[in-house]
Amino acid sequence: MFPFDLFRHPKGLKELSPAELRQVAQQEKGVKIVDVRRPHEYQQGHIAGAVSAPLGTTARSIRDWPRDTPVALVCLSGHRSQAAAAELLGMGFTNVSHLAGGMLAWHRAGLPMKR
Repeated sequence: MFPFDLFRHPKGLKELSPAELRQVAQQEKGVKIVDVRRPHEYQQGHIAGAVSAPLGTTARSIRDWPRDTPVALVCLSGHRSQAAAAELLGMGFTNVSHLAGGMLAWHRAGLPMKR
């Protein structure tokens, strides 16, 4: 069971469109893009600069980061990134966003992926 209602975003979660995430990634040098998909999904194509931290390992992977680190979470459709966001917000991270529609939306927008 997820720690939130799938139809409501966790409090404090910012939702980014593919274009907004691309702009943030290009302009804000401190933002960390965290891809919470399984390793084989990540290898099939991911956003350049994204780190792989599959759901279930995400919190452990970034637990030592400063809590004010801007974190943008990505998954396939947006559901796993919301689950990861709820966990990070619960850990005290204060600048958490996720890619609305996930990599499916990124692909539909025609944005580049690294393989």
